[in-house]
Amino acid sequence: MELLAWTCAGLGLVLGGVGALVPGFPGCAVALLGLVAFAGLTDLRTVGPGALVLAACVVVIGSFGQLAGPVAGGRAAGGTAGAATGAALGAAAGAFVPLPGAAWGGAVVGAALLGLVASRGELVGWVRGVVGTAGGCLVGVLADLVAVLAIGAILGFADFLAAV
Repeated sequence: MELLAWTCAGLGLVLGGVGALVPGFPGCAVALLGLVAFAGLTDLRTVGPGALVLAACVVVIGSFGQLAGPVAGGRAAGGTAGAATGAALGAAAGAFVPLPGAAWGGAVVGAALLGLVASRGELVGWVRGVVGTAGGCLVGVLADLVAVLAIGAILGFADFLAAV
């Protein structure tokens, strides 16, 4: 049973890391599933409820970072407020589409459309908003990857504490 538990945890981390590279896919949630399977198969001896709650909080933060990255990127690049609002609305709408990359695509399209309307002919601000939004999508990938690594660290620390 121990081997099956480690296999589930390892596969969850690997698939979560790969999934984090897919635009708009919450790889950290897949890593959490592997950790939950590990905890269930070991009867919570190694990974207890506290570690699972901490991992769930990490997933919420990683997922928020993935959705907020495009908005923050657009604003940081000096884009118009309409581009940031469009990115937020597009990412929120894309999150409901069950396709990898839909949230990112929605963010970029939303930034382009609403940014164009709100820019009032200011082409430089519109382009900055769209480019910043696309760059913010990469920040979202990093947030998701960091969350996957944090879940792996939680598993490793919990295993260390159980061995001591």
